[in-house]
Parts: sequence; structure tokens; C-alpha cells
Amino acid sequence: MATRVRRAAAEGTLPRPVVLVLEGQAKKGVEEGCAKGVEVVHAPGHGDDTLAALATESSEPVVLVSADRQLAERVRRGGVDVVSPIWLLDRLCS
Repeated sequence: MATRVRRAAAEGTLPRPVVLVLEGQAKKGVEEGCAKGVEVVHAPGHGDDTLAALATESSEPVVLVSADRQLAERVRRGGVDVVSPIWLLDRLCS
């Protein structure tokens, strides 16, 4: 997934900046840091908490990609736009 997101960011298919939050097993094999226009963050615990913190504390407008209704409701209260994973998949597959 990280490779596809980096490619889409480099091609301009995704608006920048792009932050990819990984948790659990998804962290394996993907280093934290910024590469090819994508910052990878390893969630120290529950990924939703990291996503919510990054999204609501940003000084920039944020679009969060998530199918999690509770997370979406949580960050929308902080003024964050939320889109479904289909939005991201459309951009990764084009």
C-alpha cells in the first residue's frame, strides 16, 4: 500500500502533503519517515488515536480516508473532511 500511495503522490494523483498512518502488522517492512512526498507514521498504539490527533491538530486542511464511522464522527467535530476508502482506491488505480 505504501508504494502505491507514494507513486500516486509523486504523480500528483493525491493532494499533498500525504501522511500514511500504519498500525500493528502493517508497520512491518515500512520505515517511518518521509519519502517521495509521503510521510509514514507508525501508530504507537491504536491507529485511530494517532489519526485523530494528526488530523485535528494540523494547521492545514485535512482529508482523512476512513471507513470507520466512529473515527469519522470524532474528527469531523474538529473540522476534518472524511472520505471513504473508495476515494483513495480511485486515485491509486487511475
